[in-house]
Amino acid sequence: MADELTPVFVKIDNYKEVLDLLDVIKDKLEQARGTLTDINKLKDEEDRELGAWTTNIDDIEKKIAEIDKTVFGKR
Repeated sequence: MADELTPVFVKIDNYKEVLDLLDVIKDKLEQARGTLTDINKLKDEEDRELGAWTTNIDDIEKKIAEIDKTVFGKR
């Protein structure tokens, strides 16, 4: 049995309300998409910053280890 589309009749007022509601939904979806894009940009920036901090801490640890080795010998 094939799916058949049956015509649906609605009042013009109801049709306009549905169209308006669909426009509102589309706008909200667009806003949500924009918000997600902004959040992803912030997350990427945060990841870069955390990576830089990790690199800095690694560098400091290496320098401290070198100082420790130079000043106190191998421990």
